[in-house]
Amino acid sequence: MKNLSLVLSIFICVSCSKLSANEIKPKLFTNYFTGLESEIVMDYQSIKLNYDLTLRSEKNVHFSTCKQVEETASDDIAVSEFHLLQMLKANCAALKQYSQAKSSNVSYLQEILDKKDISNLPATAYPYVNKHDKSQRRGKTLSEYHKKFNTSLDISGAIKVETETDQMFYYVVATGDFNADKVQDALIRIDWQVIDAFGKGFKLIMVTKESADKPYEITTLN
Repeated sequence: MKNLSLVLSIFICVSCSKLSANEIKPKLFTNYFTGLESEIVMDYQSIKLNYDLTLRSEKNVHFSTCKQVEETASDDIAVSEFHLLQMLKANCAALKQYSQAKSSNVSYLQEILDKKDISNLPATAYPYVNKHDKSQRRGKTLSEYHKKFNTSLDISGAIKVETETDQMFYYVVATGDFNADKVQDALIRIDWQVIDAFGKGFKLIMVTKESADKPYEITTLN
């Protein structure tokens, strides 16, 4: 009986070790967060920022917390700096997700994280244009939708993309289990600008892949 108990104890310990070894902890890539003062992010409420924007009244506004960012409306900020408020809001949304992230047991994101290839993401992983454009993108990947889809690895670590109309940088800003299914997800911030016209902004998406044979799914977070 003692021997049986010993064998069971060893089996349980080995199983625990395997689970621990397979655990993939959340990661935050702080170098992609302009204005982030906190070196370690644990609690969303305690995150420290250091960033300034200009109000429409031409007065300066200083942001030291994400709560301030959340409470600031686009109409409050000078038009020329509206895209920078978008950046702060995208960053704070990502930081909020990361502060609540759990460890995952498995990942199917190697194509993105290791190979730096986003061509198979849904075509909706793109700046919003209009309802018609969004409907045309459904059911297609980025590379299927665009006649021109040139990618390269930028010196910053972002995946640089050029299409017929836009230039974009896809930054993987955090990884972790963001939807409590024990599968690794990625938060990607898309920094975009129109090539031949005025227009720039920031979009945050969560990328999910539930198994090796399933397609990527995305959720827009800002």
